[in-house]
Amino acid sequence: MSESSRRSRAIAAFAEEVRRQRQHLGLSQTAYANLLVFSQPLVSKVERGEVPASPEFATAMDKAGNTAGVYARRHDDLFRQDYPDWFKPYADLEQGATAIVSYSSILIEGLAQTEEYAAAVFRAGHPTETEDEIRARVELRVQRQQILNRTSPPRLWMIVTESVLRMGVGGAEVMRGQLEHLAKLSERPNVTLQIHRARDGAPPTHLPFILLTVDGHQVAYSESWVGGGSVDRSTEAIAKTAEVCDHLRMTAASAQDSLDLLRSLAQQQGADE
Repeated sequence: MSESSRRSRAIAAFAEEVRRQRQHLGLSQTAYANLLVFSQPLVSKVERGEVPASPEFATAMDKAGNTAGVYARRHDDLFRQDYPDWFKPYADLEQGATAIVSYSSILIEGLAQTEEYAAAVFRAGHPTETEDEIRARVELRVQRQQILNRTSPPRLWMIVTESVLRMGVGGAEVMRGQLEHLAKLSERPNVTLQIHRARDGAPPTHLPFILLTVDGHQVAYSESWVGGGSVDRSTEAIAKTAEVCDHLRMTAASAQDSLDLLRSLAQQQGADE
C-alpha cells in the first residue's frame, strides 16, 4: 500500500471517530466546534475526511469527552503509520525531547522547514510520487513541527552551514520564504540559530546529525541515504557528538550575526528574481 493510501485511510478512520463522538455527545457541528474551540468549517472538513485532524484536535476531543488521552493515542496510532519503520524510533524520542541540537550541512532541519521548502525536498527525493503523496509527506512533517508550538516547547539549537541557506531549493520565492521563516523562528526565546559561514573554515564534520535530550539523557541520531536513520545511546557516540556540537557552536557566527545574515540572504533571494 502506498503512503498516500495509508494516509487516506488514517484520515477517514479518525473522521469516523470525530463523527461518533459528536453524535454520542448529542451536539450539532457548531456546538461541537465551540466545545473543542475549533471553527465549525474545520470540524466539518475533518468529519468529511477532507483534511486530517491535528494532534491538538485529538487532545481537544479528549478534553471534551473526558476520555483521558484515548483520542490522542488513537490519532497517534493512525497517523504515525506513515513514518518509515526506521524513522519511528526517532519520532518517538523527538516528541518527548526537552532539548534538540541539530547540525544541518545538506538541507534545513525538518522541524524548521516551510511547507513549500519541504515539498521541494520531497519532490527531489521522490520524483515518481504523485502530488497527493508529496502532500501527505509534507503534512506529516508539519505535524512534527507542532512540538515547537507547545506551551512548554523543547529548546531548539540549530547550526546550519551557509551553503545550505544559499542552495536554491524550490526556487528564489521558496527560499526567500524559508529564510524569512528561519529568521522569525530564531527570534523565539526557546530557539537559537547559528550559521557556520563559508569564511569560518572547514566544519568538524560534513555529516548532519541531531542530539536529543530525553528524560535527562542524551541520544544521538544520524541518517544514511541507503540505510535510513539510526539512534545511538552509547557513551562513546554521545561524547563524540557533544564534542562536535561544542566545536560548531564556537566556530559558527553568533546568534545575532546569524540573524543579520539570514535577513541579508532573504533580501538577496528577492533581488535575484
